[in-house]
Amino acid sequence: MSDLREIGKQQEDVEKLLNDVKGIKTFFSDKEAEFFTNAGREVTEEILQTSFLLFRIDYSKTKTHHLYGEAKVKHYFPPTEIFGRINVEVLDPKYHTKGGLVQKGFGNLTAHIYIEQLRDLELVEKEDGNIIITKIKMGDFINYKGQYYQITDDGHAQISNKHSWAGDRRFYITIKGIEVDEDTMKGR
Repeated sequence: MSDLREIGKQQEDVEKLLNDVKGIKTFFSDKEAEFFTNAGREVTEEILQTSFLLFRIDYSKTKTHHLYGEAKVKHYFPPTEIFGRINVEVLDPKYHTKGGLVQKGFGNLTAHIYIEQLRDLELVEKEDGNIIITKIKMGDFINYKGQYYQITDDGHAQISNKHSWAGDRRFYITIKGIEVDEDTMKGR
């Protein structure tokens, strides 16, 4: 078994490469990163003002079934308002069988959230270079415009050019959720 103090540490060669200033890092400094982050946050939080409520499950108070690991009654931390670029797509209704029962389409929510905002809300658990672990977890819930969504992708593994400037600075994460009914989220 690995030494727990060594988990997450980088080799010396990797550390040296990550800290080396060359290529785009020569022209794209912390000053430029701060400017683009502040401009984007201003548009998102002060002009558009599109937000949702995050309901994080409090696992210390929620009692789970010893075999299945599920809980009928969940306890939550106080809801947190988060601003972001939010999109909901509704799936088309379809028949289970021809001429039979109709399965109505549930919505899929996608939210792009600035990491800087998550830091301000104290929702960043750990940060080490491009590795960022937030307190938003799969299974938590989102309320957006009166509808609840369960988080299916918490944005943890999004280290890509899409989520960074020049491939080396993460600036936002994308979380995804699927619409749930009253039986799953009893927040109505």
